[in-house]
Parts: sequence; C-alpha cells; structure tokens
Amino acid sequence: MRICFISAGAFAHVGPYLDFFKSAGHDVDFIALSPSPPRAVRVHDVALGGEYSPVSGKWKYPLSMLLARRLVARLKPDVVHTHYATSGGLAGLVCGFRPTIVTAHGTDLTKGFESPVWRPLLKAIFAQAARVNTVSADLTSKAVSLGVAPEKVLEMTLGIDTVRFHGGGRRPPRPGEPLRLLCTRRLEAVFDHPTIVSALAILKAKGVRFKMTFAGEGSLRSEVVALVERRGLGAAVSFLGAVAATDMPGLLQEHDVFLSASRWDGTSLSLLEAMASGLVPVVSRIPANEAWLEHGAGGFMHRLGDPEDLAGRVLQLARRPELAALAPALNRARVLAAGDRMTNMRRLEGVYEGLVRGARSSARQ
Repeated sequence: MRICFISAGAFAHVGPYLDFFKSAGHDVDFIALSPSPPRAVRVHDVALGGEYSPVSGKWKYPLSMLLARRLVARLKPDVVHTHYATSGGLAGLVCGFRPTIVTAHGTDLTKGFESPVWRPLLKAIFAQAARVNTVSADLTSKAVSLGVAPEKVLEMTLGIDTVRFHGGGRRPPRPGEPLRLLCTRRLEAVFDHPTIVSALAILKAKGVRFKMTFAGEGSLRSEVVALVERRGLGAAVSFLGAVAATDMPGLLQEHDVFLSASRWDGTSLSLLEAMASGLVPVVSRIPANEAWLEHGAGGFMHRLGDPEDLAGRVLQLARRPELAALAPALNRARVLAAGDRMTNMRRLEGVYEGLVRGARSSARQ
C-alpha cells in the first residue's frame, strides 16, 4: 500500500506510525504541515518556514493545507492517515481524499469539543473521514456525541514497545533509601506540575525522604524550577530536560513511583511505559487514567489538582510498600493486552487494507 500521513511536522506521536509502516514494507509519505525533524520516510515539507510555536506561526497552517491538497492529488496514495484532529484532521478535510483516517490524540478533541469554533469543524472533519481513531474511551464518547456512528470509531492507542519497556532490569529500592519519584510529562500547563511540587513540599514537611526527577521540556520549565526553589525542594528535585527515547527505558528502571497530575489526556503513553516497566503509578483521577489503572491494586489515583491527596497517596506507599506488591504484574498484563504497539499497528494495518479494498471495489462499480 501507499500510505500518506499528515500532521504537524514535529508531532512526536506520528514517528512510530511512519517507522512501523515503512518497516512493514509499505510505501510511506509524510506531509509535514510545519517544520519536521529528519524522518525515516519521504518527508514533503509544506511548511512556510519560520516559527510554528503554540503562540506564533499557526496562521500559516491554512496555506500549508492547500499545498497538502495539491500534493495528495499528485501522490495518489491508497489511504491517508491524519493526526491531531485540529491540524492534520483539518488538512485531511481540505484535501478531500477518500479513504482518510483521522486520529484524535487528546487535547485536540477534549478542548475542541468545547469550542464554538472547533465543534462544527470537528463534525465536518469526522463526517468526511472513513474512520475516526480515538485513543481512549473518553474521546470515543465525545466523538459519538458529535455525530460519529459508533461503528465508524476505531478506539485504539498507538501503544508502546513492550519489549523495550519492561521491569526486568529494575533495581528494587534498598532499605532506608529515599523514595525514587519520576514524572515524564512535558512541562506544560495541562500536566499541572505545580500540584506535584506542592505535594512534594507536603511530603518533605512530613519527613518523607525522596528523590524527585522531572524528565521533559516545555514552555513552563523556568516557572516550575522557580517554584521548586521557592518551596525549598532544590536538593531533592532534579530536572533532566528532554530525554532521548532510547534512554527512557533505563530511566524508568531507576525509579519506584510514577507521578502525573494531568488535567486531561488521551491514553497517556508515559503512563503505559511506567506500568509496563514496573513502576507504581500515582496519577490524577481522569477518565483516560481510570481506563488503564485499577485504583488500590495497580497504583493510586488522586483528586484533580489536589496536592494534599497526591501527597497522601505517596505517603501510603512510603509507609506500606506492600500495598503495591501486585502492581507490576497486574499493570504489565493490562498494557500487553491493549497497549502493545506491534499488536495495535498490525490491527491498524488490517483496517487500512479493508478501507483500500472497499475503495477499489467502489471504483470498479
């Protein structure tokens, strides 16, 4: 098959799709609506140059989408797959190609669903698409409420590489060693790092010894670093910045507890990586996390934006580690069942093949 992917050039989650389908022997093109890092497939840059940050440069997207339309007509793919409904998905609508799949990854649908501007556009994007791929049950319910027929929805996450992410090399904590805490979410407002920092201050006041690592970059880095210093936590907290994908499995194996205070999400691949690697998750109680984590057995969920509750959950683990004895095996089994990347990509490959057969059959009639 000739498969054409469309998304913002730097969108991190599109890379694994490109890599899998190229390695599976398909002819893969990537249309980048904004500047893209090097990829292992043919990249067609329809960006207009310059800055495409969240606060500048987005006015260029409509022009890039028109260039994408001309490019799709020239490439003549068998199937188009667009990512992030409010960028790639809108480009897919402009291109008007069939069959097209659009994937909603989280904020695009969660926030767009509430917007008087984006809501009708999302309806049009989903109506034109042959399949709407949602990465969580919460996003599925939102898509259906926008008029998408349930049978048109493909609810499936990208998943993670469960061969690379495992707990086999984890070193268990030594007696008396500080609790090793890790957050791998980007330093952006949606992930609510201030709630984590406030929880750490509470733990320190209660005499809990810990080492906290933030792995990830983001626009709020300086603010979070300053907050850590104001709360007197600098000696116990480190900021690694962006961590290479090749280094992430090893980093996870050096920690005990995974923290996230995300306000909303699709399926969090960071959470799945931690679950598959044997860490105990303590994460916000949002629908995306509830779909994967069994509270009290696989880890704990804390009230949204509540540092006292988050600190209390970590304190439970610090004082009674036996509470999480079954978590590593339980969590890994859950990820293997529904979050294994190879399994999910092969399933998606079958969806592509079915759409292409249907399109060719219709063309012959």
